Amino acid sequence: MDRLDALKVFCAVVDAGGFSRAAAKLGISTSSVTHQIGVLEAHFGARLLNRTTRSMSLTDEGRRCVEQARRLLEDMDELEASMGDAQQQARGSLRVDMPDILARRFVAPALPRFLAAHPELSVRLSASDRLIDMIDEGVDVMLRIGELPDSALVGRAIFKNDYICCASPEFITRHGRPEHPDQLDRFPCLNFVYPKARQLRPWRFQQDGQPFSATPRGAVAMDHVESLIDMAQQGGGIVQHLTVSLLEPLRSGALVPLLEPWRVAGPDVSVLYPQRHQRAARIKVFVDFVETLFKNAAAAS
Repeated sequence: MDRLDALKVFCAVVDAGGFSRAAAKLGISTSSVTHQIGVLEAHFGARLLNRTTRSMSLTDEGRRCVEQARRLLEDMDELEASMGDAQQQARGSLRVDMPDILARRFVAPALPRFLAAHPELSVRLSASDRLIDMIDEGVDVMLRIGELPDSALVGRAIFKNDYICCASPEFITRHGRPEHPDQLDRFPCLNFVYPKARQLRPWRFQQDGQPFSATPRGAVAMDHVESLIDMAQQGGGIVQHLTVSLLEPLRSGALVPLLEPWRVAGPDVSVLYPQRHQRAARIKVFVDFVETLFKNAAAAS
């Protein structure tokens, strides 16, 4: 038995959620799938799947096996891609992770176009703001807002952020505009709360090239950026956040920039991936895709 083929069958069973569905996807018989899984379990000396007539689940050994098998199969795809003319064809599965706001506002709406251009690729996207170990969690590409980690990852900035203060036209009509950050305490302001620390994020400004911060007395404080922006669009107060979060309402006129002379640069949006994957076609096409996506977003802002 070719163990690599058996691992492909095992991964297909896990992904499809059953033997018969995996067999149909692979174009082989269900009995062949059952046989290959049985031989694989005998080779490892461990049960990989708990099976009944109605359900199937991974054992602890099965979970470890499928994680390692996927990496092995992806590495084999990359090895094959590096040999000969076929290397330009992006194929296989791609795991990506990024903050929720980047997934929802930018990447997810454009994914159908990306997948249409690369029909042999599949994407598994997780939207989270937590710090992860890409290698341990099998993530191929990661988008992050903030400083790049000092690691063996390849990373580069793909979008330049500013901290922008803004409010709705209705709010400005009712309350007027602050002319200096010192005046923010006179206006209803919407503060962001760091979820873990439960502390207010200071508002960032600069004057004569020198950065400074202030924390206005807020009408509301939340730990969810999208909700703060939604409230600001409804006339609830002044909000300050990063360009990447505010592009859509600023472009539509739902929000209007304030305190422009004091605007200061914020943390960049960056794309990161393991160094060993940088020549893989599936990594390259996705990195090119997100770079173009955010370049176009910046040009339209």
